Parts: sequence; C-alpha cells; structure tokens
Amino acid sequence: MDSLDTMDGHQKRMLDQYQSVTHSEDMDESIRILAQNNWNLEAAVQNRYTPTNRHATTIYEEEDADSPSSSSALLGHTPNRPTNHHRISSFFMWPFNLAWKFSWRLFQLTARLLYRPSITAPRRDARSEADRFLRDFESTYGTTHPDFFEGGYTQALNVAKRDLVFLLVFLSSEEHDDHDAFCRTTLTNPQLIDFLRQHHILLWGGNVRYTEAFQVSNTLQATTYPFLAIIALHTSSGTTTQKMAVLDRLEGPVTPAAVIRRLETAMARTDLSQLRRERDQRETERRLREEQDHAYQASLLADREKECKLKWERERERLAELERQRQAQAKQQYIRYLCQKLKNNHEEEEGNMAKISFRLANGERVIHKFKGSDSLESLYEFIEAYPYLKENGVLQEEAEPPENYTHRFGFTIHSSFPKTVYPPDPNTKIEDQKGLWPSATLIVDITDEEDEEEEE
Repeated sequence: MDSLDTMDGHQKRMLDQYQSVTHSEDMDESIRILAQNNWNLEAAVQNRYTPTNRHATTIYEEEDADSPSSSSALLGHTPNRPTNHHRISSFFMWPFNLAWKFSWRLFQLTARLLYRPSITAPRRDARSEADRFLRDFESTYGTTHPDFFEGGYTQALNVAKRDLVFLLVFLSSEEHDDHDAFCRTTLTNPQLIDFLRQHHILLWGGNVRYTEAFQVSNTLQATTYPFLAIIALHTSSGTTTQKMAVLDRLEGPVTPAAVIRRLETAMARTDLSQLRRERDQRETERRLREEQDHAYQASLLADREKECKLKWERERERLAELERQRQAQAKQQYIRYLCQKLKNNHEEEEGNMAKISFRLANGERVIHKFKGSDSLESLYEFIEAYPYLKENGVLQEEAEPPENYTHRFGFTIHSSFPKTVYPPDPNTKIEDQKGLWPSATLIVDITDEEDEEEEE
C-alpha cells in the first residue's frame, strides 16, 4: 500500500478530493481504494458503494455503525461522554439495545436491496444521468426551477471548490410521499430560485434510482427524502486544511422560506467572501509576478537586442575601416603605378606633342606635354599623380597596378571658354580634340571632397 510519504502530488490531490467527497477519515482505507482503482477518483467513489464483494459490504456496516445521524456530527462535533448514571442504565438496557440495533440493521439492509439501482443495468456516465434527471424533472414539473448543474456530483464539488461557491445537493425518491409536493412547491418557488441565482449557489440534483445519486445518498448518509445538503469549502478547527464539508442538511418536507433561512445561516457561518478575497489577492499577486517577469524578460530581450545591434555596428564599422584602408592602400599603389607610367611616357617623347597648361583647384598652374596619341584619360592620370610627383619626385622602382581595384577620379577637367568638359575617355586621342591640339589651357575642378581630403 502506498504511504503518504511516497505519494506524488497528483496522488495526494486525489486523496484529498476523495476524502472530501466521501467524508472518510480513514486515510489507509482511502489510499487502498484509490490504489485499487489506479487513482481514478470517479471510479474509486463509485466502487466504494458498489457491493461487488464482501469487503464492500463490510465498509457499509462499519460506516453505518460509526456514523452519527446529526448534522453536527458530520461537521466533526463529538457527542459528550456518558455519565455514570448512563453507564448503569446501559447495563440494564443492553438486551433491548441489541434487539434495536439488529432490527435497524435489518431495515437498512432491506432498504438498500429494495432501492439500490439494478446492478445489471448499463451504467451511464455522470453527464447522461444529469441530463436524464433534468428531462424527467421538467416533464413532470415544468421548466420553472433552479439551474441544475449539468454534470456529475464530483464535477460539481470541484467547481464549487474552484469557484468558492456553496453547493446545494438535492436527492429525490418517488417512493417517499413528500417528494411530489417538495418538487412542485419548493423547488419551483420564485423566491428560492432568485435566492440561489443571486448568491451564485450551485445546485446539483439526482434521483436515487440512478447509480450516481444512489452512491451520493450513501456518501451523505441520506435516510429521508427529499434530501438537501449544503456543502462548501470548510477550514477544520485548529488547522489550516481546507476541505469540502457538509455544513447543513435538510430531510423531508421543507418550505422555500426554511431552505433560504438555512442557506443564510450556513453562509453566515462560513464566509466564503473572505476566501474569495484571499484567492483574488493571490491571483492579483500571481498576475503581478507574471507581469514583472514578463517585463524583466522583455527588458533582457531588449538588452540582448541592443547588445547585438551594437556588436553588429562595431563589426560593420570595423569592416568598413578595413575596406577604407584597403582602398587607400590600393589608391596609393595605383598612383605609384601612374607615376611609373608617366616616367616611361616621358622617356618616349618624340614626334608631335601637345602642350597642356592646367590650373589646379588650389590656384597652382602646371604645364605638361602629352603625345598626340595619348588618350583623354592621360590628362586625368597626370593630375592624379602630380601631388605625389611634386613631393617625391620621379619614381625609381617598378610599380604594378593593384588587383581588384577600380579607380574613380574625384575631379573634372574642362576648358574655360567656351566651356568644354573632357571626360577621362581611354578611347579618345588628344590630337583628335581641336580644343586641345596643339595646346590648351584647362581648369581642374574638385568633385569629391573626400578624395580631396585624402589627397591633402
């Protein structure tokens, strides 16, 4: 048998609910029954009252022998101990008590045999029995009645416990004379219906002819019908344990006003509003923690995104700087290559030459001779290489053009009047341009400030 120490959280919850439903105080017996039914709460409750073997019958006998009939006893109140006078009286009266107990046991056994639902009849699920009970009730007494819970007794208990509302259990039996009058006058009373709805009291009803209602009647120890039980979440005296408990019970004929008074008394004795406030407070705190956690996670995510963005920006700047450095190095290599190219062209000067005078952007004038077969691009190459030549002189070592580099000139060359722009066309010869041959004065205008700064 499973012990309390070895049970997991689910099994402990099933044990707590089973004891709340059956009002069983025998923990070992409750664990045994739940274990036999694979910890299925509904099956355990049903099988508890299904006399399929001798042990089940023994359970009935032990419960009947020890269970008090008063509502105060169901709430845990223990009768006072008998006085000495009572002990003496009991000694002389024990033969009569024995005869009375035997007769009472015989009557209870006969009642169970007569009113127990047929074991051979197919067992319906709790929802089907609830629907059938409602159809039977409305076919006889009409549709003016309180709202019955559409589900099983265990489901109703769980909903009442979850929502912290009172549960009113109604058990009926056509075999009792007061059944018809109670259903026709009490349950259809408008004041009672309004009271139940106004206070959100859950109502579960069942006919003891049906399996589940019969089992509930045994659980609640109902002996007279119609039967009403007021159930709610209750804190045991001296403990903090909360369980569903029977607060009051009404048996036999009772007026709507009496039902309302008993409900008001039970509601005054058990203040569920305080439990609701505590539950709402816990729910508010839980939502607050969730919101704080959500805000914290959102802040972490924002920080991570910000950090990733900063890393990306730093990496982008690093790569851009590397590219700028590569471009600058390639440009310097290209200019050295131009210097080498101009040196070779100067050594090969012969034949017709064009004399070109340049006025630079800083006002300086430079004169250079070009072969007639040189292209317009040669003009730009000279201006690009001139600052290096001016500072370092003629390049002596060999220079090769850089790989994977396309040079972009940051200036334009044009004549003054009429203004004619000469693009760096490698396919147009100088001698083919009338404005350049045999001599010309050209103006250099900077078009790229960044290139100008780099040249400076």
